[in-house]
Amino acid sequence: ARRLAEASPAEAGAARTAVLRLYVDAGRSSSDWGSGGFPTGPAATGAFADWSEASGWLNAADAELADVVGHAAGLGEADLACWIAEALTDHFVRRGRYHEGRTALETALPQAERADDRRMVPALRNCMGVLGIYQGEPAAARATFAEALVLSRRLADRREEARALAGIGTAELNASRPDLALAPVTAAVELARGLEDEWLVAMALCVLGTAYRALGRTEEALRCLDEAAVRAEANGRPTMISRTLSCAAEVHLGLGRFAEAKELLRRAAHLVERAGDIPLTAITLSMLGTAELGEGNPEAALALHQEALARLQSLSPLNEPQQTRMEMEIRGRLGRAYSAVGRIREAGQQFRTVLAFPCAGAYPAQRAFALAGLRECETS
Repeated sequence: ARRLAEASPAEAGAARTAVLRLYVDAGRSSSDWGSGGFPTGPAATGAFADWSEASGWLNAADAELADVVGHAAGLGEADLACWIAEALTDHFVRRGRYHEGRTALETALPQAERADDRRMVPALRNCMGVLGIYQGEPAAARATFAEALVLSRRLADRREEARALAGIGTAELNASRPDLALAPVTAAVELARGLEDEWLVAMALCVLGTAYRALGRTEEALRCLDEAAVRAEANGRPTMISRTLSCAAEVHLGLGRFAEAKELLRRAAHLVERAGDIPLTAITLSMLGTAELGEGNPEAALALHQEALARLQSLSPLNEPQQTRMEMEIRGRLGRAYSAVGRIREAGQQFRTVLAFPCAGAYPAQRAFALAGLRECETS
């Protein structure tokens, strides 16, 4: 971004456009959405061999990413500003940098009205909704997705309509209303199946399967998640594959099928590690620890929960709004593993730490789990 601003007049025009297009290409190439997720805009430059090379390039340019959107807008490049903001959304999400992603989108949104690519009008709102979900604001996210739904239907854009419907369902699920998630997500799945967008089908099926699991409809959940995994494999991006495997493993854990869960989670952990998604890596490792404990391997479980906690604590609480909930969950599981090996004092410390969080009451499931574990420690 700084180099763009300092370029001489002679370097303007085509050269600047080429640099800005490189950011579009890097974001799109590294995104978990895959090539089908960006149906409009410039063709790929061919500068990156694969998603990991593009991701590495973005990591090297990290400090400038949010500013690039502003520079594109300042140069009057409305379409490029929008394409860059959209393309970088997944990069910011995977690294828990939601505030930067929101800044980029807020800069780009006014440009969408001036852009030739009309898809940007609903697309950027869908991206904003995604950030709202990750920032723990399901009500605001739902409202943004609802706006995107109206705009996408006005433009007859089926892909953005499907994304908006899936987003509305995700918001309902995150607001603990899985019953209200079913209709919009089912509609999203049907729309997405008619598009050449494997990521979108996989994502919508993953949400639908999770909603079914929350409602106790486990067989329907597993059917959705099995298809989601196939679609994610076709897309070929590691984060989505890992997410589908983890969601299926969670169903198996709930059914006490620890061997099946462990097999899925081992693969999921390897994939998400490659993708560099720290929050998802932490949760996946902790789930794997639960599977190991269920299989009768408490020492392995302890090591995995401790590693998960260390990964999570490498994040800034200012950037990851779900960190408290995730830490409560991981510490609760770690406490159970300590109890299983007879280390009652350490187990009690973990449960008390969970209960001592100032906002513990906002997470009743994690709080109840810790209370039950502490009572067991006190009666041991």
